Amino acid sequence: MLTLNKRGFTTGAGAAAAAKAAAIFLKTGTLPKSVHILLPNVKESLLINIHSGTLTLNINTATASVIKLSGDDPDVTNGLEIVAALRLLKHSIHGIAVTGGAGVGRVTKEGLQQKVGDWAINPVPRAMITQSVSEVFSDDSVRLEIEISVVNGELAALKTFNPRLGITGGISILGTTGIVEPMSVDAIKETVKCEIDVSFCENPDSICLAPGKIGEDALRRILQPSRVVQFSNFPGFAMDYVKQKGFRHTIIGGHPGKLAKILMGYADTHSGRSPQATAFVAEFMGLNDNYNTVEEIIGKVANIGGDFTKLAHEICVKIQNIYRIPSIDVYLFDMKKTLIGHSTCTG
Repeated sequence: MLTLNKRGFTTGAGAAAAAKAAAIFLKTGTLPKSVHILLPNVKESLLINIHSGTLTLNINTATASVIKLSGDDPDVTNGLEIVAALRLLKHSIHGIAVTGGAGVGRVTKEGLQQKVGDWAINPVPRAMITQSVSEVFSDDSVRLEIEISVVNGELAALKTFNPRLGITGGISILGTTGIVEPMSVDAIKETVKCEIDVSFCENPDSICLAPGKIGEDALRRILQPSRVVQFSNFPGFAMDYVKQKGFRHTIIGGHPGKLAKILMGYADTHSGRSPQATAFVAEFMGLNDNYNTVEEIIGKVANIGGDFTKLAHEICVKIQNIYRIPSIDVYLFDMKKTLIGHSTCTG
């Protein structure tokens, strides 16, 4: 079981904890002070404190809430109250439906992980919510509705990228790991450096790198490497150190929304220090329409039978020219971790 020190938890983890507490409250009549939720890696659990709850037995409804904790990486969602309202509809028909409520955004543009009109609750958090409630009602044949809402979420969302992404009315329920890692730049760079050192000790010939979870999972699936080093928003720092260590071959995998920023000339790809890559990728792919996200562009290119091999190649060449890395492979994946482009450059 994980304990939180300087790390926080995602809005998705908070929603899952609130939903589980509401389920326990409805089933037992007692609101738990805290609950364990299973993290998406299904190997670890996380203990989250419960803030408040209500129980209305005559209509089979319970609510529970969690105060969002962002750890040492406080963002606009830190301190927000995430509420889960759970309603048992009837027995004999099993099923769990997850919806949004006040303070949770709705999708109004194409290119996100949800369809236009859906609540901005991403697939991983949705699965976490369902899993957490299923643990409580595992032996029951029941139909449950869970509504996730966020107190003051609409106001907080104005300080996020949601308005630019076409998500209106609230924040998004996000998170692929359940955990918010502290974002001290020095600490992250030191961690990246340490892991590159470890990777060099394990295999001085080759290293696998990824900006985040999408690239790591996809590379592990197709190449089965023993280690994939995540470099977060710092590809330039990672490449400099990889060059310094003397790896003969470097493999990089990730979403083009992140890796295209290298081709744009950014060694730091943080959204606050570099622009979104959407317009650049659209122009590179010869598309004239306006797109909301790079993922929307990926869908458009797939529909016309194209791929991102050329983009992968140009990223490959750019990295080789800047960092003088002798041999490099670049793999591009969509949000579903499907390979959409690959190129190899050798000295």
